[in-house]
Amino acid sequence: MELVNLLLIAFLALLLRKLGWCLLWLWRYYHNEPTPEPISFLPRRTGETFDRHVDQTGRGKEE
Repeated sequence: MELVNLLLIAFLALLLRKLGWCLLWLWRYYHNEPTPEPISFLPRRTGETFDRHVDQTGRGKEE
């Protein structure tokens, strides 16, 4: 039972980290400030998936 509690606490910490980043990104986006670098749910991964998603919508293209 203690192991389950530790895993849930770790999962919650990762969710809070991502939520904090999302709120910061939205704040900067709506105030026309440079947005922070993307982060993934897991700390050791990169934000390349997010970058590709933004490029697909056409917002990352400069003409």
